[in-house]
Amino acid sequence: MASTPPLSAVVRLSVRLDVAGHVAEVGTIELDTGKPTWPQMADALVDLADALVAVADSPHDEEEVSPDGTA
Repeated sequence: MASTPPLSAVVRLSVRLDVAGHVAEVGTIELDTGKPTWPQMADALVDLADALVAVADSPHDEEEVSPDGTA
């Protein structure tokens, strides 16, 4: 009787960035349970770091942000 490989599932983890009490949902990390976890996490964190550098390097208007983040 042939054996079937175990089914893998995708687990989605929300990523929140909290800087001095200002919290933003910045994305989702998707982990395939059929693959090693740490390499997937490392890749996701590198992607997050690259995105943060891109935002920091992009031109932006200097403006004040209210404590609740609405203005």
